[in-house]
Amino acid sequence: MKINALKVTAVNIPLLKPYHIAVLGTVESTQSVIVEMHTDEGLIGIGESDPALMFTGESQQTVMTMLQHHLGPAVLGMEPRQIENIHARMAAVTVGNPFAKAAIDLACHDLIGKSFNAPVYQLLGGLVNERIPVMWSLGSDTPENNAADAVAKVEEGYGTIGLKLGLLDPKEDVDRVAAVRKAIGDDIHIRCDANQGWNVGTAVSTIQELENYGVAMVEQPVPKHDLAGMAEVVRAVNIPIGADESLSSPQDALDIINAKAADFFSIKTTKHGGLSPSKKIASMVQTTGGKFFINSMIEMGVSVMSGLHFAASTPRLFEIGHALNSVRRLKDDILKEPAHYEGGEIVVPQDRIGLGVELDEDKMERYQVGHFWVKE
Repeated sequence: MKINALKVTAVNIPLLKPYHIAVLGTVESTQSVIVEMHTDEGLIGIGESDPALMFTGESQQTVMTMLQHHLGPAVLGMEPRQIENIHARMAAVTVGNPFAKAAIDLACHDLIGKSFNAPVYQLLGGLVNERIPVMWSLGSDTPENNAADAVAKVEEGYGTIGLKLGLLDPKEDVDRVAAVRKAIGDDIHIRCDANQGWNVGTAVSTIQELENYGVAMVEQPVPKHDLAGMAEVVRAVNIPIGADESLSSPQDALDIINAKAADFFSIKTTKHGGLSPSKKIASMVQTTGGKFFINSMIEMGVSVMSGLHFAASTPRLFEIGHALNSVRRLKDDILKEPAHYEGGEIVVPQDRIGLGVELDEDKMERYQVGHFWVKE
């Protein structure tokens, strides 16, 4: 089987409501890229990219450019089932650009599953988890609004509430967490994410205040490159610290492990360049006794399903809610059959092959903002 064409489409879908995040600001729509990888045997693999400048310096525009002029032409004629060769070819073409590479990786995995008539999770190690608990993350807002939204989500079945911190004054952030804890009681988990919004001193003092409210973890409290600062925070507080923006590649994982800069590691399949690099990161973390949680970008259904297959096949996941539901923030999705949720869990589809995704062509046409073909 050989890759003979790529159709690449930029897709923007509005969010149900604006999402306010430290550093990134206000997000109002997806900025995604869909790859349809065609082969000489007639099979088509689907991949997705969800770039963000705050992570790797990539945007929807840079991903489109890389796929059109560099990565796309590089993989034409290659065997998509030889995934390590695909990654070696992409690495020879350009350093970095993991979000652009992820779209090709996911499409290849979808093709591998389809060619063997098997779901992707079987290719990644088999079914370990049939259901994954998910969380609902609240953007920066007033304590009253966050508390009301948290109660509504708990009533829907969520067992974990996330709060975005770092955009407002630290005291306001603590007040928000306190209000949510009071509103939802002590049996619901709370996760927090500062998205690089603090310096070390502010992070330590704020997180120490959060210890009064049963917070399960604080994610990325300081800037991504400051591993020494992350390690200082880890040593100074009692709440576990997670690394997200700091972690893009297997080398980043090794650096974080050596610096003792995090207790938990955030896996986003598109952030790392796809499922293959994500599995390598997971193996490193597991070998050193660490744990990780599955996160998501502001993404559509293909990326959500890739994260679900990763989670389904991976032991030692964080015991509380994972961020595998960003698609539920959107006004619509591009899949004919979206991921299936039951209360506060996402259910692994065991009756679909590949990633288990099929594009809705009408919706692709409705939400696309540009497309092109890469052909031999």
